[in-house]
Amino acid sequence: MIIYGSKLGQSPRLLAAGFVAVALAGCGGSGGGVAEPAGPTAEALKATCASLKGQTVEGVLITATNRIEAKTGVADAGMCQVLGTRAPFLDIEVTVPDNWSGRLYQQGGGGLDGRLASAVTLANGTLAAVHASVAQKGAIYAASNGGNRAAVPAQASPAVWIGGSADAQASATDYAYRALGTTVTFAKGIAKAFYAKVPTYTYFNGCSNGGRNAYTAAQRWPTEYNGIVSGCESMDMGGLITGMLNTAAKANTPADITPAQYADAYAKAVAVCDAPGTAVDGLADGYLANPGACTLTAAALQCGQPGASTDPALCLSAAQATTLSGLLGNLVLTSGATAYSKLNWTNFAPASAIQGVPALGVTSYGGLGGAFAFLATNDPRWFGAPPPSTAPAPNLTGYDFNVQYPIFTSGLQQAGADHDKAAIGAYVASGRKLLSWHDAGDPLISANDHMRNFSTMSNIARTLSPTDPRSNARMFIVPASTHGAGGNFTEIDWLTAIIDWVETNKAPDQLTYRFATGTTARSMPVCEAPKYPRYNGTGDINSASSFTCT
Repeated sequence: MIIYGSKLGQSPRLLAAGFVAVALAGCGGSGGGVAEPAGPTAEALKATCASLKGQTVEGVLITATNRIEAKTGVADAGMCQVLGTRAPFLDIEVTVPDNWSGRLYQQGGGGLDGRLASAVTLANGTLAAVHASVAQKGAIYAASNGGNRAAVPAQASPAVWIGGSADAQASATDYAYRALGTTVTFAKGIAKAFYAKVPTYTYFNGCSNGGRNAYTAAQRWPTEYNGIVSGCESMDMGGLITGMLNTAAKANTPADITPAQYADAYAKAVAVCDAPGTAVDGLADGYLANPGACTLTAAALQCGQPGASTDPALCLSAAQATTLSGLLGNLVLTSGATAYSKLNWTNFAPASAIQGVPALGVTSYGGLGGAFAFLATNDPRWFGAPPPSTAPAPNLTGYDFNVQYPIFTSGLQQAGADHDKAAIGAYVASGRKLLSWHDAGDPLISANDHMRNFSTMSNIARTLSPTDPRSNARMFIVPASTHGAGGNFTEIDWLTAIIDWVETNKAPDQLTYRFATGTTARSMPVCEAPKYPRYNGTGDINSASSFTCT
């Protein structure tokens, strides 16, 4: 296995051109040319499952193996769940089905990680569900806790990273990137233990921090993956954290906006931009399928303005209107460069909340922003006081995004927690596939910033290969106004889309988002950026077939 940039702080940028040259010569996938041996019997697979406990594979100690038999309506084949650990706090699950298709699927994390996203769901000790990659695609499933354990206070992030001990530094490095390489290497070692071959196709999928994981996999271990799905991330953590903390710094100041005010502002945006005859998405249904097209300004909601609430607890002061205007506008440095792109209209309240250290698993500007600011600077003063206090962290007093942007960008690159667009572009130029996506009204991470950085990466890929980058990388916009909506494969089938693209060269042009508003089941097109769904004017408003990407 070739690991690009595996040393902390090492950028894969210098290796990008060389990788493209090698990969273009043969990108059939890791193990694609290995001869297929006769498959092991069911009894042999059970024996292997039982024998692995206590063994060390690729540096990971196997602590437990669990044999799970097939169950009608849940899983057509039996499987072995392999659990392993590597010091200091990295835990990994690899689930191996008896009907292996030759695929490996790796699942990214979320938030500050700390938990294993298992492929297997049990209810009262009975098999209730199996991840689609295993049950429907016959893939080996792999996931990790990202190098920390949320259920063990002394081993949970971000507190475990503070103090400077060897374990603290190792856990932070695992979260930043190293856990991903250990997991894929271990999973391929387990595949060989069961089937005497490595996977023919390897896939990665993740949203939010899992989306960061996905881009990290592309840039650091490009030859290990054939197809990657990355959702609800920005491809620029330095800019993202700069923007998050710029808003978090307003907490407990006259510029802070209350949750009720955020909710009222969004309700007014929907009323104005989804009005009959003028709906920005062509349909007045109380749902903004294209929130970026809503041009209502924050100033219009300032107390005393005709469109503002008459309730003094809900209308915005001048300082509050400036805060909201900042969210709806680009964060521009004094140099004129954009550090972070605007967010679209949404209810910002859940994301804007300031969270103390014990609650940092909660997605918030102050919580996630403070954790990544620590990774960039090794300064714990970026963390606020524990709940119930909502006071901003000490370093947020007098916050200057012009000062912090280069510090965060440089520090996160050195920590291995940010992205190298040239290396991701090299992955794309090599012929491997990248499927990116974002919720249009994501209140936590800007869809516009993701699109801007995806475009930059695509332009880099264009300089590395004569092939149109769109042949290998596409970005889609989900018509939703929450963070992570559409991440479940029952909502949008990203899994089939990336498999079809890799294995049959069937590129995705449009997907379908299945969701509910209240008790009503709905579907809408998932359009390739920068297109959005627009109602045709006739037909079932709850059916994707009644909308056109435009």
